[in-house]
Amino acid sequence: MNHEQLRAFVAVARLGSFRAAALHLNKTQPTVSASVKTLEQQFSILLFNRDAYRPSLTAEGEAFLSKAKSLLKQANELELLGHELAQGADPVLTLTLSPMCYLPPLVSQIQGFGQSHRNMQLTLGTGHLSGILEPLLKQQSDLALAPNIGLDGRFDFIEVSQITMITVAAKGYIEQAGGSIKHSELRTKPHILLADSGSEQPLDNVNVIAGGQRWFVNDYHLKKELLLAGMGWARIPEHMIKQELQQGLLVPLKVEQFASSSQVPIYLIKLRERADKEIVRAFWQSFSQ
Repeated sequence: MNHEQLRAFVAVARLGSFRAAALHLNKTQPTVSASVKTLEQQFSILLFNRDAYRPSLTAEGEAFLSKAKSLLKQANELELLGHELAQGADPVLTLTLSPMCYLPPLVSQIQGFGQSHRNMQLTLGTGHLSGILEPLLKQQSDLALAPNIGLDGRFDFIEVSQITMITVAAKGYIEQAGGSIKHSELRTKPHILLADSGSEQPLDNVNVIAGGQRWFVNDYHLKKELLLAGMGWARIPEHMIKQELQQGLLVPLKVEQFASSSQVPIYLIKLRERADKEIVRAFWQSFSQ
């Protein structure tokens, strides 16, 4: 058993065919088939059922796949470490944050990590909706801090905080006489939303009113300024408008059949099968304690 045989096996399992695996690995299809066959012969097991048009994992193949992925990831991490040690360069960490994550405890934790890793080069970017996971999938970012939007089995994630989202408008912008505001009253008033920052498969915003007018901005600072100017209504992280709420410049809205106020979990996220650099593992561990 060797590294190339494991890579071939995992690629076939992930991509669903020997042809697709060969293209992905830049090898011939017979070479990939031979690698998988050698593994099967070495252990006297059948890793794939080949009766159908597409190969499917056997029970033995499913068990073998889990360990093979883990072993390949460890090998890739060791290779990364070797290159880092050989180059002697400062470790680089690239982090994508949802704009709602400028939360004092999270910022303080990032600051503390930076103080204990003074030779680290840190790149911080922001993303919203599909723009959070897209940099991870393209391996342009090591980690992300964001709510659960599109997380699935491709990712590892741990909850690190919670944020209160609250629906508000400028004082006097919408009349609210004790009860809930009806959707019909809000449809003609701009709902100020953050635009999807992704470029390939944009996602629609959640917590919107069907048929309502929508205005899009790129960050919460502009959203807040539009709210204060009485130009619309929106959900916004409560910690960003505490002073404006205390001064009565912005007021909470209660909207019928709408998440007027809610707790949103925030997760630290990474791509599951990507080899982690030492600095990435250290950052992850600092949030896991």
